Amino acid sequence: MNKPRFWAGACLLLCLLSLSIGVGSFSWSDWLSGNQASQLLLLESRIPRTISLVLAGAGISLSGLLMQLLTQNSFAAPSTIGTTDAAKLGILLSLFLPAPTITQKIILALGTSLFFSIFFLKILRKLFSSSPWLLPLVGMVYGGLLSAGGQFLAYQFELVQSLSSWSQGSFAMVQTQQYEWLFGSLLLVLASSRLATAINIMGLGADTSQSLGVPQKKLEFLILLLISLTTSLTMVTVGSLPFVGVLVPNLVRRYYGDSLEKSQTITALAGACLLLVADILARTIIAPYEVAISLILGIAGSLVFLILIWRSYRHASYS
Repeated sequence: MNKPRFWAGACLLLCLLSLSIGVGSFSWSDWLSGNQASQLLLLESRIPRTISLVLAGAGISLSGLLMQLLTQNSFAAPSTIGTTDAAKLGILLSLFLPAPTITQKIILALGTSLFFSIFFLKILRKLFSSSPWLLPLVGMVYGGLLSAGGQFLAYQFELVQSLSSWSQGSFAMVQTQQYEWLFGSLLLVLASSRLATAINIMGLGADTSQSLGVPQKKLEFLILLLISLTTSLTMVTVGSLPFVGVLVPNLVRRYYGDSLEKSQTITALAGACLLLVADILARTIIAPYEVAISLILGIAGSLVFLILIWRSYRHASYS
């Protein structure tokens, strides 16, 4: 069985289901017959939302996969090393500008997420390289400190409501003239496909990379830059999506191996499928109302995440 084709087929079916479900009255027969209301609903709301789900799921999942290869740690992801919290802090800082544009928010989120991600990786390599299961624990404390700093600023300047809106990922308000920024995450997809061999070599360590002529520091900075960009674009557009970047690549690598050439396509498609399923559930659980997709991801993801940490700890204890 061709595994990428299977995941692509599953993603396509979920996209069709996502286009068909929602509060607004819609039927494919009305759309085919030229009903203007159905056409407007599909073009202005359903299609942007579905495309956003696919782009965000693929981008965040691939970010987690590259982060894991970069750190040689299966628990590394934007949400577990403080990248997401740093991006949120950057967006908060942008509110101190007069009438900040979405471009200014993205630039500040990119700058803070890149800086704090590099800083955390330096701490990781000096203190916790021998205990991989400690990374998510230390990373969550690190992210908590960044989040606490953001909360302090928000309380001081009465921006708590704005800050909380980015903490809950939701695709309910996605529409045209907004979601297009997520196409920037395709830069990460393109870079991972073009540099897959070099990234695999870099994952073998600094000595191996140097002997094979791979510029590790430059490549590492490029990857962190693209991961921070993808995280910032997702945060500004739809908010925080917990556990996607750590769970999807973790499970894909367990079943399909560590080679980036083999796993990157499946990881991107599986991440898109996960968000599509979670969003469909968010729209149907208490229909016609909607649950934030971050709530569903947080509940399901935390359970699986704890199981993965427990298994890693047991393996480390017995080895």
